[in-house]
Amino acid sequence: MTLRRKLLISAILLVCLAAIAFFFWRRAALPPEAARLLPEGDVLLYANLQPLHLFETDKLHPVQVEGDYRDFIDQTGIQFERDLEQVAMSRRDTPDGKDTESSEIFIGKFDQQRLQSYLEKTSSRSEAYNNHAIYSIPHEGHLVRVSILDPHRVAVTNMESATQIRGMIDASAHPPPRGPSLLHDYYSRVPATALAWLITRTPANSKAAQFPNGWSFDFLENTVAVASLRYRGDVLFQADVIAPTDPEAKRVSDAVTTFLWISRSAAQSLNPRGTDPDVKAAFDSIQVGQNKNVAVVTATLSQRMLKKLVTEAQPESTAPVPSPSPEASKHRRRRR
Repeated sequence: MTLRRKLLISAILLVCLAAIAFFFWRRAALPPEAARLLPEGDVLLYANLQPLHLFETDKLHPVQVEGDYRDFIDQTGIQFERDLEQVAMSRRDTPDGKDTESSEIFIGKFDQQRLQSYLEKTSSRSEAYNNHAIYSIPHEGHLVRVSILDPHRVAVTNMESATQIRGMIDASAHPPPRGPSLLHDYYSRVPATALAWLITRTPANSKAAQFPNGWSFDFLENTVAVASLRYRGDVLFQADVIAPTDPEAKRVSDAVTTFLWISRSAAQSLNPRGTDPDVKAAFDSIQVGQNKNVAVVTATLSQRMLKKLVTEAQPESTAPVPSPSPEASKHRRRRR
């Protein structure tokens, strides 16, 4: 084999390897597919729950459920704590500002036939669209529409129009590379290793949450916030609040600093003996900074703090107290 031929073959191999690397890089840079199926909204949320299943906390502390959720588990076999792997949500206020609408994509493991039977029994009506069934279920003043996209994905929305659920069905066949505008414009700010993230847009003159002491989050008006959680032994939290100008970003960072100072003072006054050391460490880890028109907030939750949160989240056992046996009752009566 001549030298020229060897060089040609080597060049072709390098080009092929570069093309494959570029393909996987582009694929990894895309937002999660579940988020790309969502309709437009002012709040986008995504969480990858698969790493949590590695802890298998339900084996150590079995989850006690009852009521409607117990009935749902019995009929479908689905238990969210065990079977849900990814969730993505889009949320927005209604035009009159009196309510909120949301759409969700759930990805996980479930029995499609059992879930379909459950939806057929609980829905008030159903319709066919593009080889999918859309089930309409009245719930708390809303009409919730549900469609099983495939054996691993389910779309849910309580938005008034059926346009959103139909759009998610259409997108599931050929997931768009862009997704909602908020996702397309700001997903690049989400760290590559984030297991959960939130992108929220707060318009000007919006109704900010009010606290009893008069404090509010009105300093977030006319900003976009990108928050994320990463796991590296500890959980790393980061929030980038993007303002129109540098002075606006400074106003946000100053307001966050003041809010944290008030929170620390309130915690110390309520507990003069000192707060939990892990909680104090989490508070002390909070850093507020600014990078041009972006206010940056970071914090760290230690593994010990995470274990406490998981333990406290486990419901207390609801096992009934065994009644005394007849023989024990006889012995007590004899003692009397």
